[in-house]
Amino acid sequence: MNIGKETETIEFKKTTSATKEGIISISSILNKHGKGTLYFGVKDNGDVVGQDIGKDTLRFLSRDIARNINPACWYEISTKQTSDNKSFIEVQFNGNNAPYSAFGKFYERFADEDKAISDSELEKLFKLRQKDYSLWEQEISDSSITNVDKKLLKDLIDKGRESGRIRYEFKNAKVILSKLGLIAKDDEHLTNAGKFLFSNERPIILKLATFATNSKETFTKLNHFEGNIYECVDEAIQYIIDSISWNVKIGRTASRNEQPEIPIPAIREIVINAFAHGDYNSNTTFEINIFKNKVTIYSPGHFPLGYTPEDFAKKAEQPVMLNPKIVNVLFKTALIESFGTGFERTFKECKKAGVKYSYENTKSGFRFTFMRPLGHNNVQDIDKKMSKTESAVFAAIKADTSITAKKIAEKIGKSEKTVYRAIRVLRENHYIVRKGNDFDGIWIINNID
Repeated sequence: MNIGKETETIEFKKTTSATKEGIISISSILNKHGKGTLYFGVKDNGDVVGQDIGKDTLRFLSRDIARNINPACWYEISTKQTSDNKSFIEVQFNGNNAPYSAFGKFYERFADEDKAISDSELEKLFKLRQKDYSLWEQEISDSSITNVDKKLLKDLIDKGRESGRIRYEFKNAKVILSKLGLIAKDDEHLTNAGKFLFSNERPIILKLATFATNSKETFTKLNHFEGNIYECVDEAIQYIIDSISWNVKIGRTASRNEQPEIPIPAIREIVINAFAHGDYNSNTTFEINIFKNKVTIYSPGHFPLGYTPEDFAKKAEQPVMLNPKIVNVLFKTALIESFGTGFERTFKECKKAGVKYSYENTKSGFRFTFMRPLGHNNVQDIDKKMSKTESAVFAAIKADTSITAKKIAEKIGKSEKTVYRAIRVLRENHYIVRKGNDFDGIWIINNID
């Protein structure tokens, strides 16, 4: 049986012993045409010679394609059979996210050959692949204007006025949203950008985890937080601050000077960057992972293709805003200090503190890693079973068992939401018990010695 000839979209391999060459052909065809077919068990002239297909053949083939084609593409593997009972393998594939690499290198299809892509051609492909989400930001969402967190909106407008970036006062939520360009054309719903910025429907899932070792084998804490961009930024920053170690130095006057092992300004910049430039249509979500030796911050959506963080930190490249509307609102409300300078501040803070870092574009997003100089050796003289915030809340309750969450927040300089989260953890760990209701009850301190 003969099934034709090789073309720019069809490739034949005699056996799966040529899997590597076949995967190179997949990337090559994807880069030129976006789709194609690969056969195993077929000679170059199209004659089907057959292929031994064991119980693991297709599984191993699928694994090798998934591991070595980057970014990931869609593919489907099936077995075919000729009239004289010769079995062969068909791999159909497609993708619209070129350029695709195979084993870390880039190829392009010419007739029935796979050739390395020139640097100039590769640059063109990267520019074509670079996407922004500006059209998505302006589309109508399923969130009504009535679902806006008005208190959050007012507080942020006030901050914007204090910073001099907003000149108008908050009088009406709809008017403010209109000035920010966050109302859809139907005048009833938020745009996608408005929903993810100010909706009280908790549109974003943020995964937070602490692991017992340097890998994801065993976790000691796991939580899925839901909120809008501002709420998730606050939660992510606070989670890292509460999870890392603090070094206590005693001065000549016996004064305490507590220093975090990772600079807080650097943490803040990377977390904000993750949400400012994230892909909110991705099938992955935002993640904060705390390991014994590092902290990782993951954002769905790739870092601007063809660039590295150093390009913006050291080479004064103009900022590339994948979510221009979201970034502009974050700037106006004073969450972002200035455009395109976050990495510069991060790198300076890390250098000053002696903190190593790394970053990578994964198949589905961007991951930034801070190495932990102190690791799990927390030298602060606060109960190690509690986070720094939990310890402060516990101390406030211990001093006044009738104190309210609002008063605790004022006393320790945290938000009420942060205090409530700490109280929840303290109750779950049986450090405190509530006697009576939330209005006129008191806290009972359990013996933790």
